[in-house]
Amino acid sequence: MDETENMIYISEPETYEIVYLNRSARKNFGITGEEWKGQPCYKLFQDRETPCPFCTNATLKKDNFYVWKHYNKLLGRHYRLYDKLVEFGGRKLRLEICADVTEAEAVARNLELQLSIEETLVKCIHTLSDNLDMGKAINELLRIIGEFYGADRSCLFEYDRKRQILSNTYEWCRDGVPSEIDDLQKLPLREAEPWQGLFREKGEFYIGPGSKWKKDYPVEYQLLESQGIKSMMAVPLQIGEKNTGFIGVENPSWGTELSGLLKSVSYFIQNDISKRKMIERFREQGHVDSLTGIGNRNRYMEVVGRLQKECPDSLGVVFIDINDLKLANDSYGHEYGDRMIQNVAYGLKTIFSEHAYRIGGDEFVALSVNGSREEFDEKVRKLLQYKEEKGICDFSMGSNFIEGDVDAEVQIAKSDYMMYSEKQLYYSRPEGCKSIHHKAIGREMRREIEQNSFQVYLQPQFRLKDGVLHSAEALVRKKDPDGGIIFPDKFISLYEAERVIQHLDMYVFEEACRILAAWREAGYSCVPISINFSRISLMGVNVVKKLADIRDRYQIKPELLAIETTESINKINAHVLRQLMREFAEHDFRFVLDDFGSENSNLAIFTNMNFAELKLDRSLIKNIDKNETACLVVEHMIAMCKSIGNVTCVAEGIETERQLELLKQYSCDTGQGYLFSKPLPEPEFREKYLKKL
Repeated sequence: MDETENMIYISEPETYEIVYLNRSARKNFGITGEEWKGQPCYKLFQDRETPCPFCTNATLKKDNFYVWKHYNKLLGRHYRLYDKLVEFGGRKLRLEICADVTEAEAVARNLELQLSIEETLVKCIHTLSDNLDMGKAINELLRIIGEFYGADRSCLFEYDRKRQILSNTYEWCRDGVPSEIDDLQKLPLREAEPWQGLFREKGEFYIGPGSKWKKDYPVEYQLLESQGIKSMMAVPLQIGEKNTGFIGVENPSWGTELSGLLKSVSYFIQNDISKRKMIERFREQGHVDSLTGIGNRNRYMEVVGRLQKECPDSLGVVFIDINDLKLANDSYGHEYGDRMIQNVAYGLKTIFSEHAYRIGGDEFVALSVNGSREEFDEKVRKLLQYKEEKGICDFSMGSNFIEGDVDAEVQIAKSDYMMYSEKQLYYSRPEGCKSIHHKAIGREMRREIEQNSFQVYLQPQFRLKDGVLHSAEALVRKKDPDGGIIFPDKFISLYEAERVIQHLDMYVFEEACRILAAWREAGYSCVPISINFSRISLMGVNVVKKLADIRDRYQIKPELLAIETTESINKINAHVLRQLMREFAEHDFRFVLDDFGSENSNLAIFTNMNFAELKLDRSLIKNIDKNETACLVVEHMIAMCKSIGNVTCVAEGIETERQLELLKQYSCDTGQGYLFSKPLPEPEFREKYLKKL
């Protein structure tokens, strides 16, 4: 902000105290030291003892600039002011950008006395800053300039001194005159040296037809003649003494003596370009996704954080993931992939106008805050209708709505899970309809397994009555290319949705067998290890025989292994499930019911399966030291486990001594959680917990 010629300051809206003043403002007000700090803006800029009667604080918003004009008596200059609220370090501050338009104001006053066409030109100049589409505004201005001078073409060139190039960025052509803009991109900056020399010498200039001009400007005249241009007017675009480009009018038929008019236009255009580029930088560094114009991940995280604190009365969440975006990029190019992203974003922005965010490459979230269920359902219906009628791509979507006791992060996670469930259906079509992207995911995961990109961690489980190590749960982690750790919530859902999770589950099972065999060979006392299995994996062809073969190959006793599965296994046809359980029982496999109580638990699952253990989900455990109802539920679940066949009850997510004390009172058998230990790499687990026989 110190590089611009515009004055910029930031102040506290309530106290009016200045917290930032850029170089241009300090220079214009003759400030050399730090005396400006803490002064109220009305004193520093207006020499007033009280707030200004024309202060705009009450009208400011964060979403857009409030634009107005003001004449500063201290400086004797006219300014166009751009005001808005910004957030910095958790504080709401007032930002004001002051563009000096004194010369333009003077020109405007003189132009009011001229012809009606000139008055129209001035009006167009003044509307330049009000048009949100800069390209449309400048092209319209070039049209008016070109028609005013009766020209063939009017154009704007901008310099990029860092890359030493110039480009024709905007143009207007009279009917019948061919466009040249495409041929005038990224030209070497040295080609503009003849014009820059004239700008340094004369400022604006005009070169006409005839021998006089050919004699006075031989190099420039020949350059124009080689391009079929008979005459040209041009004025530089400048920031201070720095030339940033120029406006050219080719083959004007009248008004060539009025170059001052063209010069006045340049002030407006340069100010507008500078202001918009500054705003664009604010946007890029802030909260707007540059491709779609909707909120980006930064904005999304800010809003979710606020919702977590404020706890709205109701919240509707839509989570979207574009299907086969990578396939589209690979097959049709990234430009088409960008169009898919923009198409989805447009639908979200149109329907969820207040809260639409792009949070990843192909992921979007839309929120409905403090609305009714009917309103949310109608928005979801419109979104699905938009997908069918105007969408150019398919996407998987999860949505849910809640009133009262809103936990934004939980609701978003639920929508995320529902979206992946829908994505699973998308990829579970007949083989001929499956995406090659799905097949590629499977190949990639198998390659990562071969390259040891996955690592098995062990989380200990302890007998609660005496604190003795009882068993361990195998949990998988993924190594990223930089050596960091990726947690399973970032990849398990995707693998399940792509129906390739069975490869990873089999890998973890074999790793558990390898670990147990290594402990045995090294003379350590072995503890049972439980391994998580997806419903998809358990339905695999010959899965029981494959697991038994792996176990036998490592010579592992059956009691040292257990298979953990969630209630989703109950979605398998009851007859098929009972047959599958018989096969597992014949091979002495033990089952653990994981995450019980995390959703709407169905006790009927106990009639279809025999479980050796039941694991109470951490969502139940976390509230038992604060919620009497949670205490009763947990206590009765533990009692039920003991009454239906001596099922071992395991408490997950134990984090406090009070939780542990209550679970002991309820006679819970075993537990795990950060109170005891986080998941550990196998060598660390072995060193910390195992003993030599």
